[in-house]
Amino acid sequence: MGVVAAAKGGLFLALLGLGVMGAARAEAAEPTLESITKIVETYLFTDDPDGRGGLIEFHDGYKFVQCRHLPHQTSVVCEAAGTRGQPWMRHPLTKERRAALKELGFVADRQTGNFIRRWDPPPQPGVLMGFMVHALDVGYGGSGQDDELQYGWFPATDCPPRVAAGNAYGGAVAFEGTKPRIAAGCSLEAVAEAEAKPLPRPPAMPADAADILARQSQTITESVGWISGGTGPEHRIAIFSWGDFYIQCMKAEEPSMQCEVVSADVDPHLKPMLNAAAGRRLQKLGFLEPGYSMNYAQAFPLKAGAGDDDTKAIVGTLMRAALEAFGTYTFLPLEVKRHTTSHAATSHAG
Repeated sequence: MGVVAAAKGGLFLALLGLGVMGAARAEAAEPTLESITKIVETYLFTDDPDGRGGLIEFHDGYKFVQCRHLPHQTSVVCEAAGTRGQPWMRHPLTKERRAALKELGFVADRQTGNFIRRWDPPPQPGVLMGFMVHALDVGYGGSGQDDELQYGWFPATDCPPRVAAGNAYGGAVAFEGTKPRIAAGCSLEAVAEAEAKPLPRPPAMPADAADILARQSQTITESVGWISGGTGPEHRIAIFSWGDFYIQCMKAEEPSMQCEVVSADVDPHLKPMLNAAAGRRLQKLGFLEPGYSMNYAQAFPLKAGAGDDDTKAIVGTLMRAALEAFGTYTFLPLEVKRHTTSHAATSHAG
């Protein structure tokens, strides 16, 4: 399996300055339009000698478009992410974007909840590649991050294993060699809605609110500095919790730090606070709506030699996000947990 970061440039890829991660690193350190087209040709237009199916995916966070090919067949089947596998896709999949997918020939698939288009025969590899990138863009909207191309094999069957609903990439055909939570069979079962526990009554505004926020800001500042200091392949993660509400931050690769505010799609009992109005306020602060992630997400650049002003700006945004989304729950005791993990390329590995 391979993963390639791909910059967008209209309908076709402007493949400049791409990075390669995972299994593809040794194969093509500096991919070009020609080499990426060759990958599509290999996996979707050529039969695997071992009898496996070929699978290509472009994704932007958890938003994805996949195309697959079975040996000894002339057709290619393409799918775009739906809300059954990932309920948070209800945010990017507006009425207009669903219509845009329909204009591209996609139809709703009753078995999986995804959008599906069958090509027989498919267009040329470069055209099909451009189609996938375009479908991802018009169907889900851009996050401002580079798309990634993932490619590999899957068991050659009409009903391939899929990532189970409710997980990252839920409903996607699972790449061979990854270990996500798998759903078997031709139909994807939706996530069963559990009865949401009631949200505790929000705290009253404390008399020492300013002092509490100042102490919380200092605590978060220390953790942001710790995250920024991570080097090499490690990822440093900090989770800031106020009862059931949380913001989590992790150093990414660019270098940047991605922070996420929990959404009601992840924890439905938070809906009284994390409603559409709260979502709009978070978007005004620069957070992406769920879809790129399960939560509201924002990437903060980590400039070389960044000073106190840069850290202060990040912490200020996080504190405002907590107040806008969580209200007076922000005055509950702040708990901080720190974790360090080794880097893994964005994939279905889970």
